[in-house]
Amino acid sequence: MWIAVVALAAVVVGAVVWWFRRDPAGQAAGDAGNRVEADTDLGIPAEAEPAFMEGLRACPLRVSGTRGVLTTYEPPRLISLYLLADAFAARGNAALHDPEGTVVALIAQLAAVERPGVLHLREDWLDGEVDGMDRARFAEAVREAVSGECAWSADPAVGALQIAVREANAMMLDLARVLELYREAREKQPEATAGELLREVMPRLIAAGGPGLTWTKPPTQEDLRVVLGGAPEPA
Repeated sequence: MWIAVVALAAVVVGAVVWWFRRDPAGQAAGDAGNRVEADTDLGIPAEAEPAFMEGLRACPLRVSGTRGVLTTYEPPRLISLYLLADAFAARGNAALHDPEGTVVALIAQLAAVERPGVLHLREDWLDGEVDGMDRARFAEAVREAVSGECAWSADPAVGALQIAVREANAMMLDLARVLELYREAREKQPEATAGELLREVMPRLIAAGGPGLTWTKPPTQEDLRVVLGGAPEPA
């Protein structure tokens, strides 16, 4: 029985790796122009980090990485670079000898299931507008409701919003799930402004820790105060 289970798991992972390796035309996506910035200390051994970054940049997937977050597009996911780097370092010499293959396999494994450090997204999260806001304007409204002081970036095409906290941690948001909560709140408060609704919805979502939200690293109380609009404690 265990042999059958292991065999089935191998088939599933293999299928996911195959999916990540193809583009819509069925060809390898190696020329997709990956954008990955080494703008954070990933906390892995010095000998592993160059190979890890090499594997990401040569990876035959369309990916973008900054502020400790990796974005994949087929299917759309946000993945903590710290989580991925730790998994890469744990592979030891095998990862150093085949950085590209190791990165592809690890992304497939991590992206398969939503978990802390991994967020699933939806490309069809908003058609048209909601309360006069298109995708980009809704992302901006969410960011303003969380904290206007933090560095941030959004990818409205896949409903992703990243909010950096002191550049050492980042909160990742699935705007599709934020939109669901927003619409529920709108039904109960038809006269409220968009900002009022989001300032009600977002603290609850952040305090609950998701679904629809995760972090590149486990958040500290200071991190939570920052995204909720409070001043961080002095260092």
